[in-house]
Amino acid sequence: MTATPAIRPAIGPAVRPASLPRRLQELLAVLVDLMLPRSCAGCGRSGYAACARCAAALAGPPVLAAPGPTASPGRRGHDARRPLRPPPRGVAAAPFEGTTRVLLLAYKERGRLDLAHILGAALARAVAAVTREHRRRSRSATVVVVPVPTTPAARRRRGFDHVARLAEIAARALTRSGTPARVSRVLRVLRPGLDQAGLGAAARRRNRSGAFAVRPGARPRTWPEIVVVVDDIVTTGATLAEAVRALRVAGWAPVGTAAVAATPLRRLDLRVRRAIVRACPP
Repeated sequence: MTATPAIRPAIGPAVRPASLPRRLQELLAVLVDLMLPRSCAGCGRSGYAACARCAAALAGPPVLAAPGPTASPGRRGHDARRPLRPPPRGVAAAPFEGTTRVLLLAYKERGRLDLAHILGAALARAVAAVTREHRRRSRSATVVVVPVPTTPAARRRRGFDHVARLAEIAARALTRSGTPARVSRVLRVLRPGLDQAGLGAAARRRNRSGAFAVRPGARPRTWPEIVVVVDDIVTTGATLAEAVRALRVAGWAPVGTAAVAATPLRRLDLRVRRAIVRACPP
């Protein structure tokens, strides 16, 4: 697409002061977003959050996402006394490139909250793909969508929890389609770490090691549930792998991970691609 994306400036601190409660900040952000004139975040066409042509970038078949490193469930990294557990299957709604990349970054970094429903619907498709076989075996099971937690600093900067919002929209979309689903924000940030941008796969793993934990007192329910961890973007899978590790330590059993978009496998190291194919068979 050759047109320059027309993306509105993010809503600044004057509109979302840090002193306001988080819920009020989110409400103000939505109200301001609705009042501003809309243009497609992908191509600039007026009257749309994302026009039909740009939204179609999210509507293709789901793609495999890097599941992250294989790790022992009992502690950070690998414990030689415990068998390695394979990472769960990872799926994304679309490759993180082209129009999909533009739409996601507009939502995440430039205040385009009007894209949340389009991106949340795409996330619902990825969750459905991950859970399809499990749903066939247990039609009465509820899909539990666990968002990767956002650091307090990132939440203050954006004025909202961008992953949790997509998770809520995805859960509602799944429920409307006949798949019972709910969001469980059981993960919390223990150690923020560095910005992941620009880090290689090994550095991302080290940066995310021990970053998350399950909130005190949060326990998986006894009746059938299908737990899926979700994020907005997957690059090497290090963040989702750490989230899965934290859940397993606390007794949860996630069956897979899902995201709106993932870095195309062809851009990853050959060894990483082979590991993904082994961990995530068709």
